[in-house]
Amino acid sequence: MSVEGYHYTEANLFRRLQMIDLEMHGRKFLYNRDVWWETLLKELGSSKLKGPWVHQTTLRYWKTYAQASPMFSDAMSTIRRMKKEGFRLGMVSDSDGTPGMKMKRIRKQPFLKYLETIVVAGEDTPSVKPSRRPFTLVAERLRLQPRDCVYIGDNPDTDIKGAKGVGMMMILVKRRGPKGGHPDYRARSLSDAARLLTGNQPVP
Repeated sequence: MSVEGYHYTEANLFRRLQMIDLEMHGRKFLYNRDVWWETLLKELGSSKLKGPWVHQTTLRYWKTYAQASPMFSDAMSTIRRMKKEGFRLGMVSDSDGTPGMKMKRIRKQPFLKYLETIVVAGEDTPSVKPSRRPFTLVAERLRLQPRDCVYIGDNPDTDIKGAKGVGMMMILVKRRGPKGGHPDYRARSLSDAARLLTGNQPVP
């Protein structure tokens, strides 16, 4: 792809999108993928492509993302185990930026039937994580006090601050992505987190 004398390969474009994602997602907590394409097109000097084209690109992005992003291998077994152990399960997940898109994706997942409630932060609440409101709302819907809840997440930038800010115990699953933070516990996987909660400590 050539624009104004500059040549852009697919790898160049992908790297630039990653940088845009880091800025929008990691720093500003903005999740609307329409902004990705608008920002990239502006940089490429092709900002005339707007409106319907941009939004259709976002819809294609999420369709491709869903097809290429299977659950972690231990997710279903862990969820079934926790339910069997008597834990009441809910989910807090940030909006994808396109209203309704996150719930559309979640409804296709086999774990849906095990969840009592789902909070889409940024849609069910005014703000996305790490705002405290999504965390207090999921506790309210489960008819529990936040201090009686355990939150398992994998993003130290949003999950730790939000959960601990309302008094929840926080277990950070260490995967790829941002590092750091001060959770109550760390686990290498969802199954490790489950072992911690059921009395069998995760492997150090």
